[in-house]
Amino acid sequence: MVRLIATLGTSPGGVFESFLNLSTGKYECEECDHRPIKVDEVYIVRTIDPQVELAWKIVKVLFICCSKIEVNLYDIPLKISDITSPRDYKEFKDNLNKFINQGDYVDFTGGRKSMSVAAALVAREKRAHVITTIIPQDEYNRISESIKKMNRAELSEYANRLDHRSKCDARFNEIICSLTSKSATTILLQ
Repeated sequence: MVRLIATLGTSPGGVFESFLNLSTGKYECEECDHRPIKVDEVYIVRTIDPQVELAWKIVKVLFICCSKIEVNLYDIPLKISDITSPRDYKEFKDNLNKFINQGDYVDFTGGRKSMSVAAALVAREKRAHVITTIIPQDEYNRISESIKKMNRAELSEYANRLDHRSKCDARFNEIICSLTSKSATTILLQ
């Protein structure tokens, strides 16, 4: 079973693109064959900050409504709002240590730098694969502006109703699926 474990911050950018790029073999790496990697499970590790909660709901809708590739998606909200102290960092890293196993793909694209560092360090310790996805700044800005214009209450209600068997509302599909980058580059570091 192949697992992708991703950190998530206030922007949904990166997680979905990482998944798609791994699944289709569209990633960069040194000395690899660029074969598609069938990811069976995606774990989103995040804080409980309200903006991160919104990003999680967008990611959930992206996976359910904008991908033709079936995957099991899991939300892992940690009991901290942000990493603002050594204790928060340790708690975040200790929680990651519980989830990451040898052979997993760990995406450190999302969240604060301290979250990325913790994810990359644990991945290295556990002999997991380390990946990141870069979204061009103009696309990142476009996506951020689109999110600001969204009706957050309506999006939250919609995301709460969805599960992997749901039919997606065509009205939301167009808006949500436009929140991805077509030019994102995923880099497999190890």
